Amino acid sequence: MARTVDHVVVFVQENHTTDNYFSSLRAWGANVATGWPAQPNPPAHDQAHTRAAYAKWLKAQQAGTPTPAAHTQIDTDAVLPFYSWLAKSGAFLENHCSGFGTNSTPNHLLIVGGQTPTLRNPQRTSPEPLWDMPSLPAHAAASGLSWKAYTGTSDYPVAFYSQLKGSPQIVPSAQIETDAAAGTLPDLSMVWHDSPADEHPVADVTIGQDAVWRAVDAIVRGGLWDRTVCLLTWDDWGGFDDHVATPDVEHTPDGVQLAFGPRVPLLMFGGPVKAGIDSRWNGHTSIPKTALDLLGLPPLGVPRVDGAASLADLVDPSAPPAPTPPAFGSAVVQPSPPLPTPAPHPLPAPPAGGSVPVGPVILNDGTTLPPPNDQPVAVVARHHRG
Repeated sequence: MARTVDHVVVFVQENHTTDNYFSSLRAWGANVATGWPAQPNPPAHDQAHTRAAYAKWLKAQQAGTPTPAAHTQIDTDAVLPFYSWLAKSGAFLENHCSGFGTNSTPNHLLIVGGQTPTLRNPQRTSPEPLWDMPSLPAHAAASGLSWKAYTGTSDYPVAFYSQLKGSPQIVPSAQIETDAAAGTLPDLSMVWHDSPADEHPVADVTIGQDAVWRAVDAIVRGGLWDRTVCLLTWDDWGGFDDHVATPDVEHTPDGVQLAFGPRVPLLMFGGPVKAGIDSRWNGHTSIPKTALDLLGLPPLGVPRVDGAASLADLVDPSAPPAPTPPAFGSAVVQPSPPLPTPAPHPLPAPPAGGSVPVGPVILNDGTTLPPPNDQPVAVVARHHRG
């Protein structure tokens, strides 16, 4: 596939569902819940969002008796006005899902390279794991493209990859503002933040929004907007409710649905991005797949990425550039919603093929690791819909 943009920037924030963050998109025809109790900002506490908590939530959703989760919503326009503007002015992927139904680290790894050997967060008291798995940044470098991972102080999550750990291309997250404003962004940028800028409860979520806003503002000031595509997502559901039970396409040996996980927001924006509500099913592996296609890279060699739904069709470099975002710190004037209010699109049919067992992890040397299965959920086993 021919390269279509100069820069791809992936922002990964933490722990919110589509319904929790973007109720205001209902006025644009998005399939989001409205009228739930207001969520305080900062959130009062961090909800359970392990594999067991996800299985409990999923079982209630499938039984039509929701919800053992935080059934609350942010006032998007009031609390997160810049995110709300981006969602309305760019592409809003309303049926994007966390890659796996579990917590943070596995979903971060799916974004970096489409695989995870674990379904849990590594224990902080144990040595940090290191895996020789393929990754999007190393794959870009092998094709002669530049990359940087803009991370927090621990280099999470790219430090889990033996081909990336210790690389001088791993730099502090704030460095993206300097690089972008100077017009020196690499071909591929992947961005993570330390707490509280990662929006992980119990952080004030406006801190994370402002960190993303400063980076996007720097992209505009650096003259890169017209040829840059940004993808902004949240790693996992964080224990917050969402009204949609997502399709079962992959399950663990205990029979519990693994993919798709709950819906989480995905915003796609930049000069060449076509605006609108997009309803297709996709998960976190669509993010590296889209980056591969936009940058003209060959397949990664990881089936879960190479066979994922690409979102590259939402980019049209020949069209007039999308409006530039509000400058950082300025008053955000929201676009006017369409009238009459569009009806939400019906949920699309699940991907063909039904649910399959999660497969082994492919390593760079051609060997494999066993399928991830380190959070079995025996008490609710056999409720996947295969």
